[in-house]
Amino acid sequence: MKNYNAYKVRDKAYRKNHSDIDWAGVRSEKRVRVKPKKRMHEIMSEISAFVSPIDRSVISSRRELREHERKHNVRQSGNDWTGSKRPEGWST
Repeated sequence: MKNYNAYKVRDKAYRKNHSDIDWAGVRSEKRVRVKPKKRMHEIMSEISAFVSPIDRSVISSRRELREHERKHNVRQSGNDWTGSKRPEGWST
């Protein structure tokens, strides 16, 4: 249970000394209205070219990367999958 007497003592002291407080340096809070974010599509930037460690081919686009992964039956590991369901073919 909270000690409400402590709040009463503090409030009483505040009211008693209210006229002694220097209010000149106190800034009032300014309320700012924040606009809600608009929903829109996110455009992913193109990947930079890199050399595949599997067959030493140069991969310079996401399309080439997808094709490369399908060709060699591999996939990236990391945080590139987002969603609520596990994609088909992903084992646990």
